[in-house]
Amino acid sequence: MTFEQAKTVVLKYVGIWNAAYPATPLWAQVAPIPAGMHFRFNGFFILVNGAMFPESVVTTFFHEYGHAHYEREHGGGNVVDSEAAAIRSSLQLSTQEGLEELAFREADAIKQMAANEPYRSAVAKLNDDPLWRKYARL
Repeated sequence: MTFEQAKTVVLKYVGIWNAAYPATPLWAQVAPIPAGMHFRFNGFFILVNGAMFPESVVTTFFHEYGHAHYEREHGGGNVVDSEAAAIRSSLQLSTQEGLEELAFREADAIKQMAANEPYRSAVAKLNDDPLWRKYARL
């Protein structure tokens, strides 16, 4: 995957969001930051670390996109539920884009991070989720 391909995928989902939720727009930017993060302010802004490989840019965007969806639907709320939604988003959108290998890599990375909270509790919430079980190889 190239950075141009990663950008195309990111912009596709920004467009989908903005068509579905015009009252709470979404912007995305690749920038020199530690990983990925999102901000809410009458809309959402997702920042993704531009020093990552293009595949990581995509999965990190999908993860933050999941957080944004959770917060839009629940007004913030539970950190563990938001993390579970973000993990599932990354797996689901990778699959939708035909990037199953990225879904397997993402699940492997999340399993390593599950030693710490909130990932441990989020993974426990996903224990019976078929998508998680498939990509986590459970």
